Order: sequence, then C-alpha cells, then structure tokens
Amino acid sequence: MSSPLLSVANITKTFPGGVVALDEVSMDFHPGEFTVILGENGAGKSTLVKIMYGIYTPDKGSIILKGREVEIKSSLDAIKKGIVMVSQIPQLVDRLTVVENISLSLTRIGMFETMTRVRRFFKEVSEKIGIKVNPDAKVWSLTYTQKQLIEITRAILLDAMVLILDEALTYLPMEERRKFYVYLNEFKEKGRSVILITHKIPEALEIADKIYVLRRGKLVGALDKASANIDKIRDLMFGEAAKTITYERFTKPYETPIGDIVLNIRNLVVEGDYGEIAVNNVSLSVRAGEIIGIAGVVGNGQRELLEAIVGLRRVREGRVIIDNHDVTNKGVKLTRESGVGFIPDQPLRYAVSADNNIVENVAALFSRKNFVVNWKSMRELSEKLINEYGIYPPRPEMHVKLLSGGNIMKTVVSRELEYASKALVAYNPTRGLDEATSTFVRRKMKEKAVNSKLAVLFASEDLDEVLQLSDSLYVMNRGVLYGPFDPVSTPRSKIEELMVV
Repeated sequence: MSSPLLSVANITKTFPGGVVALDEVSMDFHPGEFTVILGENGAGKSTLVKIMYGIYTPDKGSIILKGREVEIKSSLDAIKKGIVMVSQIPQLVDRLTVVENISLSLTRIGMFETMTRVRRFFKEVSEKIGIKVNPDAKVWSLTYTQKQLIEITRAILLDAMVLILDEALTYLPMEERRKFYVYLNEFKEKGRSVILITHKIPEALEIADKIYVLRRGKLVGALDKASANIDKIRDLMFGEAAKTITYERFTKPYETPIGDIVLNIRNLVVEGDYGEIAVNNVSLSVRAGEIIGIAGVVGNGQRELLEAIVGLRRVREGRVIIDNHDVTNKGVKLTRESGVGFIPDQPLRYAVSADNNIVENVAALFSRKNFVVNWKSMRELSEKLINEYGIYPPRPEMHVKLLSGGNIMKTVVSRELEYASKALVAYNPTRGLDEATSTFVRRKMKEKAVNSKLAVLFASEDLDEVLQLSDSLYVMNRGVLYGPFDPVSTPRSKIEELMVV
C-alpha cells in the first residue's frame, strides 16, 4: 500500500468543562481511498475534521501531510495545503451567481481564474454529474442539490488533495447521491483522498474503502471493505443500544383512532428570503393523535411553510388555524402559548441560546409565562431530559455552545417534546442524531402523538424517517405540495421521483 496522503497521530482535544472530545486518536488517509468516519453523537467526528481543517487546534498530537508534520492554523491555511471541507450547510453567498461564488473562493487563496474558465469548468462538472445548473444563476434560486454541486466543483478547482464531506450528501435522494459518488470515484482515482462523515451506516458500506469508528472520543474500530458489516459497526458505535435500532414502521401498540383537527392550513402563500414564492397555495390539516410527514429535498419550501405556521414568517395569503383559533400573522408568542412545540431547521438560531446552560434553556420555554423561575424545578426537569435522551456530558450546568451538534439537537428535541401539549411542528427532528438516538426520538414522537393526542407535522429530507413515522405523507417540491400518500402502499420510487422532478 502507498504511504498515507494525510495522517493524524495521537490527537487529543479537551473543551472547557473537562469534556474530552478526542483521546489519542490516530488515523491514516491514503490516496485513492474513500474513508468514512462513523460514531454516535458526541463521539468526536466533527471535532476531528475541524482540527484537520484548521478550525480547532489540538491539545496534543500531530497532523502529517505527505510525510511531513504540518501545523494548520486556519481553514484558509488548510485549503492552501490541499485540504478542503464541504459541510452539510452550503457556505455560499446567496446574492452572488454560481460563477461569482466560485471565483471569490479562488481569489481568497490567491488563485486568479477568468470567469470564462470557471464557467466552462463548472459546466463540464455539472454535465458529467448530470445535474443541470445555469452558472449565471443567483445562488438563492438554486436547490440544495445544485448548491452542493457548486461546493464540490469549488473544492476541485481549489486543487483539493483531500476532500472532507461532513454530512454533505447524506440527505439527498439515493439517485442524486449516486451521481455525486460516480464523480467522486473519478476524483479519488486520480490519487486524491475523500473523507466522509455520515450517520447513515448503509451509505458508508456502499462507498467506503475503509471505515473508522469513534466512540466517546476514542478510536474503537478500523475496518476495511471486506470485514465491515452493519451489525459489526452498530455494535462498535452503540454497544447494547444497537439492538433498539429499527426502520420498521411503528404500528401496534401505536394504532389508535385520531381526533379532531388541531392544525388547519388553508391556501397558504409564503414568500422566501428574497421575495420569491416559497410556499404556493398549500393546504393540509393534522388531527389530534395524527402524524403527517412532508418529504422533500431541502430548499423546496418546507422551512418557510413550517416557519409560517408557528409565526416566525409572515403569511402573504391563506390562513393558519390552531385548535380553532386563527393565528395567522399573530406571532410566535401566541402559537407557543397555544401549546405548540417547535423544532426548527436552525436550532442555534431559533431554539437555544448557546451562551446559556441547559437548565437556563429549558427554563426559558417552560417559565415564559412566569415572572419568577423555579430553578429547583427546572433543574429537576433538565436532569430528567438529560437522562432520558442521553445528553452528553450529563451536566445541567453545561453551556450549550460546549455540546456537540448532536447533543444540542437532543437538548432541543427533548425540551420541545416535553413542552408540546397540542401540536408539534418540526423540521428534520433527528438531523444530526445517530441511529440509536434517532430511533428513540421517533418512538417518543409516536408515543406522545398516541398517548397525549398530539398533532404532529414534520418535514424531513430523510425519506426513511418520513416513511417510518408518518400516518400520511406529502411531498414538497418548488413550493407545491403533492399528496397525501399512504406510506405503506405508495412505492418509494414514486415519492423520490416527485422529490426531484
């Protein structure tokens, strides 16, 4: 085997409060290999790649690039050394065109390419992958898939030797992901290295040449393609909790009659961030005890729809009625006081205060009507949620900004499910959560819908989640809602086709 293109040796990283994110972790990434890093929430995956990308500095250990130890001081430094990362959320300037975004990135590192060459190269890549994009289109007008194409094209033009994909393709439909994988295989065959972080073990098994497994900051497994299988990986990641993972539909004992309409959405028209029509004449209703799921690729109006329902975004036309009360354009305060839980697309923007601890974030919601906070009660509730949902580290006084992305999501989901009494509105309720936690959260959502007659409306880019959890489902594409569909009898291929047409 050839020498590693990139290695990390004995990397250790501890955050304030004594949280050990990485403990003596060593990995090798070879040219021509597709390496996947797996691990439960808080395992240290994102911390490790952020060290490789110059966002974090390790407390101990070294990074070796092409046989020489290097210090990576920033993401710009990483890019100049040939290490480029593409994240789950595209890092683009929405008001600029495709070509302008790519050219701006090249200029930042001292590469000056003509607009004509950038436009030509982008067209070549998009044609090869099979995703058509106008290189002169404004980025805000593009789909999520098209934005990720821009990111990957930019990485190639930046002359990446090591390409890190941090959940960048996980929530694309299978057909779209495979288009990217064909192109990425060509990339690695040129002697480059691809590193993928994902929570989807089947995705890892499909494309990985090598798999590393982290657990609580330690490297617990290194598997090659021949020795890896789903049961072995789950056992390394979760131990006994692996037995709880399921993608089967929740049926008995969850079958129960549904009640009256709680959420009633009528002919809703909502504008996007740039004045475009993001939600186009959408109507649907959700009854007590019922779960309605909306499938779709990100950027097709799901976020705007849910934000309008809870009062975060203004409705241009139509009505939002919650429990027979018209709450259209009356603000989020009234919606929340109606007993509606909300899991947003951007938890750090709309759900939690990063500079406050877990207890304070719980108290902010449960004590919103009170002038005096019962801190003893709020601490007890926080401890209950921490234990029930496995929030790590299990410290109520831990500031949210020190938690991993997955544990921030657990904090939000646990609080909102506990708070919701009439309805729950959620966007990607398990995004960033590992398989075991995702199964647990979906089961909790189903149990609360049934036992507390909660009306649940959620949108997710994870089609498996929509199919497992929904009593009835819709597909949203370019602001239009298609459906309803029966998740049992409707072919998966029909749903995926509607997601990408």
